[in-house]
Amino acid sequence: MEVALIFTGSLIFFSLIFNALFEKTRIPNVLFLLFVGLLIGPVFHLASPEDLGRLGKIFTTITLIVILYESGTRLNFDGIGKAIGPASLLTVFNFLVPVGVGMAVGYYGLGLDLLPSAFMGACVGSISTPIILPMLKQLKLGKKAESVVFLECALSDIVCLIGALALLDAMDSGSFSVADTIKHMAISLLFATSIGLATGYFWTSIRRYVITKLKNSMFTSFALAFIIYGFCELLDINGGMAVLSFGFMLGNIDEFSNILEKRDPEKNFIKRKNPMLLMEDEKNFYSEIAFIFKTFFFVYIGMSIKLSESDHIIMGVLFICLMFIVRIPSIALFCRKGYSSRDRRIMSILNPKGLVSAVLASMPLQLAVTEQQIHEGEIIQNIGYASVMFSIIIFSLLMFLVEKFDKKDKTVGLNDNI
Repeated sequence: MEVALIFTGSLIFFSLIFNALFEKTRIPNVLFLLFVGLLIGPVFHLASPEDLGRLGKIFTTITLIVILYESGTRLNFDGIGKAIGPASLLTVFNFLVPVGVGMAVGYYGLGLDLLPSAFMGACVGSISTPIILPMLKQLKLGKKAESVVFLECALSDIVCLIGALALLDAMDSGSFSVADTIKHMAISLLFATSIGLATGYFWTSIRRYVITKLKNSMFTSFALAFIIYGFCELLDINGGMAVLSFGFMLGNIDEFSNILEKRDPEKNFIKRKNPMLLMEDEKNFYSEIAFIFKTFFFVYIGMSIKLSESDHIIMGVLFICLMFIVRIPSIALFCRKGYSSRDRRIMSILNPKGLVSAVLASMPLQLAVTEQQIHEGEIIQNIGYASVMFSIIIFSLLMFLVEKFDKKDKTVGLNDNI
């Protein structure tokens, strides 16, 4: 017990130090946390995800909810209309390409059937929300670029989950419908967003009474975010998007009110409700909670990674390198106007994988029954886990190099002016 307490406190302390060092090194603290998880898990076998049992799955879900909610409160309404187009195109493109590459690598390189190969590619079709969103403050992108990255994080999880699960069903049944998958995706996105925005609006109307009447009321919004997530998942729609939309409404209710005020002051129904805006200390509180959960989440991911086959590790590295290479032309194609050259450089390397990829990669093995399914499941899981780990390593190295290049470019510019 004493050792566990010392380890917990030390982990948070050093995570804060590495987070502060990000300003100078541009190496995210998640890399440090990931290696800690690898050491106490696969390397020294001090602990494993199995030790947590069902608590491990609950913990990862809570972490996702906390980070999505906190990120939604920071998402700026300005420029979001201009960002939705590029974000949607990036999401679809960066999902379809991994599926195509996965089919080629799996079918010709690993001897898998087409559907398992496509599923392997779909597993890495999203970018990691818990890695990217907490870093946006420190990256200091332009408003439009930041909005695009925010939306891409949210949309890529939805597209990846629905597309991959549809392929998993096809692996089980032997049939696959593109039309049904797109339909399910659109319905899930529409209903989840509507529920999140509507709940956020009504909550801002009654929040003033809750805050003033109850003690320790800052957790009430978090509690409602958990309820929204669970309710949406029960309805088989994306709870993550609903939570992000809920946080977005809380953080931007004044912007919606200002828009209505300009159009028709008499019909400003939001202003009549006298909504209570989020205070700065509340946003800081949400940010601190998200930081704590993120710290332990990536240690858990490190513990969960299993690198048992060297050829699978090599294939995972090659696979994820292709994903980083492909992202460069996608940014150049869909993000042309309104972005600085620095914005495009950083957006081109924002391709780490995380929770969604790790969970999806483990599913075929969990559901496997026959020997062939077990064999395919092991290959997909090994390559998926390797892709998660090395995508974070490659992302960290590229971030370091890009920032070094930007500093050198600024120095050369100053010398030229002198």
